[in-house]
Amino acid sequence: MSARMPKIGELHLTRYRAIQIGVETLNAGLVLPRHRHAAGYATVVLAGTFEEASFAGRFVAGPGDVLLHGAFDCHANRALSRQALRILRLPWFDNRLEGRFRVRDPDALAMLAERDPIQAMTQLQNDLIQFPMQELHWTDRLAQALRAERVTRLDSWAESEHLTPETISRGFRRAFGVPPQIFRLESRARRAWNLLLRSPTPLTSIAHELGFSDQAHLSRAIAALTGAPPTYWRRHGVSGGLARQVHSS
Repeated sequence: MSARMPKIGELHLTRYRAIQIGVETLNAGLVLPRHRHAAGYATVVLAGTFEEASFAGRFVAGPGDVLLHGAFDCHANRALSRQALRILRLPWFDNRLEGRFRVRDPDALAMLAERDPIQAMTQLQNDLIQFPMQELHWTDRLAQALRAERVTRLDSWAESEHLTPETISRGFRRAFGVPPQIFRLESRARRAWNLLLRSPTPLTSIAHELGFSDQAHLSRAIAALTGAPPTYWRRHGVSGGLARQVHSS
């Protein structure tokens, strides 16, 4: 009998880091270059401090902080404390709510997650505390502007910040791991992916609405980000492939 050929949804998800739900201890000095997860998840910091640069921005997270990641987030991590990092990962299914938050009792969430990770996620949703607004570095202001499609020309944005285009390009890549143009394209592709899952809007309309040159450009960008073309996601949704990226510990 011939071996079963894997489906496209089984092939493309091998490109992404799987998520281990539960408590994990990571070595002090950990550095993870920019990488991507297929499924969304929440990180609750129990001990230690680290920096993360993601689509949502750059954050320094310590005990009690929560970092929320939607599906296909791209981020880099760097430990800042001398002690080992201890974190709790929980499932997270809301792609529209990302970034840094706080909880008052992270250890209680960890105890609850041992019994029921989904119940712990529900409790986390109820316990989230919004961080107050803070003054942003220019790299973070540029990331926000790129995500919101408020930048048409990088040289004009650089001039408005009294910076050179070369400084913008080098500084942003050092902070986020990719040039501004790639960050904007991936962020735009991620919005398009979410939109095509939530609505029956024709792909040509999504391409026009989000600033792609045509439907082919949209399809290439989504395939590069997710590993599969829009037609695959319209046909299969996320119920099969993404769910396999989240494993209970």
